[in-house]
Amino acid sequence: MKLNNDGKPSLTRIFENLRRPTASPGSSVFQFPFMVAELVDFELLFDVLPSPHLVLRPDLTLLALNDAMCRLLCCERAAVAGRSIIEVLATGPVVGPTQHQEWHEALQKAQQQRAPQVLEAQQFTHTAPDGTVFPRYWQMTLQPVFTEAGGLRYLLCRCLDVTDQVRLQQQGKFNYESFTLLARATHDIIWDHDLRTGHLWRNEMFNVLFGYPVSSETSTYAFWQSCVHPDDLPALHVYMSGLVAGAATSGNAEYRLRRANGSWAEVVDRFYIVRDDKGQALRILGAMQDVTQARNTERALHQSLEQFQLLADFVPQLVWTTDAEGRVTYFNQRWQEYMDEDGKFLSSDGLWLHQLHPDDQQRTHLRWQASLQSGEAYECEYRLRSRSGQFRWFLAQALPVRNAAGEVEQWFGSCTNIDEQKRTQLVLAEKDQQLQYIVGEVPAFLATLLGPSHVVSFINSHFNRFLGNHVRPGQTARTAAPWLEQQGLLDILDQVYTTGEPASGHEQLVEVPAQPDTPAQEHYFDFVCRPLRNDQQNMQGILVFAVDVTDRVLARRRMEDLGAELHRQDELLRQMLESLPQMTSIIRPDGLMEYASPQWFDYTGQTLDDLAHAWQSALHPADQASSQELFAQAQSTLRGYSQEIRLRNQHGQYRWHLNRMVPALNNAGKLHRWYGTSTDIHEQRLLAEELRRSEEQFRFLAETIPAIVWTAQPDGKIDYLNSRWSEHTGVPTAQTLQKGWGGLIHPDEVEEAFTQYKHSMQTGQNLSMESRLLDVRTGRYRWYLHRAYALRSADDSIVRWFGTTTDIDDYKRVQERLEERNAELTRTNQDLDYFVYTASHDLKQPINNMAGIFQELVRTATFHDPDAVQLVSMFEKALHQIYGTIHDLSELVQVQKLRHEVPLELVELAPLTQEVLISIAEPLELLKAQVTMDFSAVPALPFVRPNLQSVLYNLLSNALKYASPDRQPQVHISTILENDQPVLLVQDNGVGIDLARYGSEMFQMFRRFHDHVPGSGMGLYLVNRIVQSHGGRISVESRVGEGTTFRLYLRPLEEVATSATVS
Repeated sequence: MKLNNDGKPSLTRIFENLRRPTASPGSSVFQFPFMVAELVDFELLFDVLPSPHLVLRPDLTLLALNDAMCRLLCCERAAVAGRSIIEVLATGPVVGPTQHQEWHEALQKAQQQRAPQVLEAQQFTHTAPDGTVFPRYWQMTLQPVFTEAGGLRYLLCRCLDVTDQVRLQQQGKFNYESFTLLARATHDIIWDHDLRTGHLWRNEMFNVLFGYPVSSETSTYAFWQSCVHPDDLPALHVYMSGLVAGAATSGNAEYRLRRANGSWAEVVDRFYIVRDDKGQALRILGAMQDVTQARNTERALHQSLEQFQLLADFVPQLVWTTDAEGRVTYFNQRWQEYMDEDGKFLSSDGLWLHQLHPDDQQRTHLRWQASLQSGEAYECEYRLRSRSGQFRWFLAQALPVRNAAGEVEQWFGSCTNIDEQKRTQLVLAEKDQQLQYIVGEVPAFLATLLGPSHVVSFINSHFNRFLGNHVRPGQTARTAAPWLEQQGLLDILDQVYTTGEPASGHEQLVEVPAQPDTPAQEHYFDFVCRPLRNDQQNMQGILVFAVDVTDRVLARRRMEDLGAELHRQDELLRQMLESLPQMTSIIRPDGLMEYASPQWFDYTGQTLDDLAHAWQSALHPADQASSQELFAQAQSTLRGYSQEIRLRNQHGQYRWHLNRMVPALNNAGKLHRWYGTSTDIHEQRLLAEELRRSEEQFRFLAETIPAIVWTAQPDGKIDYLNSRWSEHTGVPTAQTLQKGWGGLIHPDEVEEAFTQYKHSMQTGQNLSMESRLLDVRTGRYRWYLHRAYALRSADDSIVRWFGTTTDIDDYKRVQERLEERNAELTRTNQDLDYFVYTASHDLKQPINNMAGIFQELVRTATFHDPDAVQLVSMFEKALHQIYGTIHDLSELVQVQKLRHEVPLELVELAPLTQEVLISIAEPLELLKAQVTMDFSAVPALPFVRPNLQSVLYNLLSNALKYASPDRQPQVHISTILENDQPVLLVQDNGVGIDLARYGSEMFQMFRRFHDHVPGSGMGLYLVNRIVQSHGGRISVESRVGEGTTFRLYLRPLEEVATSATVS
């Protein structure tokens, strides 16, 4: 090969050789895509290629290489041109594979297949100028170049740096091998679900634990779904779908999985979700554990704990547990029954300090602390206070529970009631001390009898007291207690002495005869009679040991009686339950009735043969579907429910019942049965319907009346407003019910309104108040009258408040105008009264002067005119009329002043009337008038006394003045009550008044209706004015020629008293 000046082979010549025509014109084995008619500087193109390239001869010697390859091999072209590629790779700074076999095999395949060959990625060791060595991986692609004759001329080799890809593959391979090794080493089931392909891979533990072979059929998601328990699959599917669709990367689930043998395993599955850059789930990696045994163990432990608690509550001892530090964690039922506590002393301090006898606290506490520190078993006797406050002796024992390391984890303890034994022990200890420890502390009767006659050698004081306290050593048993022989007890001694065999008795009855100071008694003993032998084993006597178990026997009998009583009470309880008005039943999970109380059969008339389907046959057809649907829903949720249904009675009538069902579950949490009750609520249902209709009618009525209607709860919280509220205030009723109505009241009346409202709600008194409410649409306030009345129950408690709010703004404004007018009229009347009083007072003196002058004139003057006497008489008459008018006007003003200046008093009518009659005695005597009185209905009236006297005077004097000349005058004065209102009546039989003519002018000033008698016309006006000023009114009934009746309607006494109190 010819080289150019810089040592490069002439690539132009190489490609020119490649372009020589072949033997067959028009065909070539290899062509470059850039071949053109002109020669191209191929060397330039070859050098600028970004990837390393080289050209090899068939013998693998280097023919040419570009700049990129030179940089890769860290060499100069001239240094490697013509050398074998194997040699270059073995000696250069970049050392690569030098296996001739691999290169030749690739060369051979390229010739045979006449196609490019891609070699496996090869490791090249690079040595940097600083001596650092680092590996790189390169992948060679060999492109064969053939001659026109078909022979191999060159190999064009391209090198790609695939270091990163190789390292990723190596890491992936390592990870896969590690994952595979971990999957084999773990006891969990490792699985990998590819969401893109649906393939599900598991390790061999799936086959080991569940028995399924590894196959394409078992490696699918559908197969896994088929193994999940049907009850768990829906929820698990929803959970997994939610995780995959969401953003979570991990999760866990617990469900049941079917094994190959058909049994179910409980598994805990934890998994990790692999997502791409967009958060899309690609794979799910998981680890599954079979926790069936653990769950069974937990359930067994739970059952064991329940059994322990049942046993602990059953045994007579007080059972308790503590933790390693001595803190109490459990008391059984006996403890709570004894202490009457609910666990509030669950601490060691509380236990010792609150329950122990003060004398035992320190000793017990030290002993317990010693056991806690040493871990030794605990035993101690102390006294515990019972619910009655008495202390009883207990033997406390506790054992530690240790873990595998030998550390104490828990203490189990019990307290055994030894009070009776302890007290007996103390008594025996005292006796033993008295007997100088002859027999030790033996809580029993003890005696030694010698010889066949059973001579008393020793007897303890306890035994002696039992026998009457008169037994002395040396006496025979028959002499000391002959009544024992009558009961056959001495025969037992004879038998023991004769046979030499011990004898015993259990709860032997011993009847003690009556003593001078004690009645006859029955005792029970447990006894042992043992033979006493001498050193030669010959019979010497008998040792008698007996324990009085009378209390135990009596206690057992009491317990038996108590058991019988409990059985009787249980029977009474059953009878009581079956006597209740409710019907009770037990329903099986399939809906069939298993039990029904007698009330069911009494109500429905069914028999036991109808029991299974009794419920369905009695249920109303319209309630069948809803009842079945509710029952099915309760079956799935295992929750109780209640429903109102109709049941047919034995007469074919349906009545409403409230049906309640409660589930009972077994230890596995499965439904065992349903317990149900049915209560007759037919009347309540009818009442509820009636109440609903009444409520609808009330609301209809409330919405139709023009006033605002509202209701409130007993505490005053408003719970209803009709639509008139919004029409008047512009505020929606819902907003008012939520936020209240106080914001609409005028600020000047808020405090008073709330005070009155709160007072009524608290005391139950009816509400009546006035306030202004704001119309938010116009910003104006209007006056309203608020009234409310309480609806009360049978026990007088408030059930609800009913109220109205009425618009009285127009009335209020009219009232204000009337008050203004009344004030103006009052001022006018006062001015008029003052004028009248002044005028009458000023006119009296001139008239008196005129009268005096006229009398002096008449006395001294001589009248020659014959008509002078008549003129004098007329002048005197006119003068008297003027004086009377002025006197009446003065009296009118005086009456008005008395009304305001003199207080009311309770005036007795009979004495006052007598005074008036005395003042008019002359006309009474002259007319022979008959006056009768009857004040029994109302004996006294609250009135200003002078005013009432004036009223009676005017009415009685008028009755006499206008008496009929045709008959004897009769006047009747009486009182009556009409609707609690007092009425004063004055009746006469005088000439009467033409009411049709003069009725409208009856009480006008200066109005007269008869001219035959003198008068000023002020009497009735004055009477009417007085009565009205006292809040009353007058009515008149009269017939001309028959008489007149005046009725004075006065204010009720209570109203007058209230007004006086307010004033």
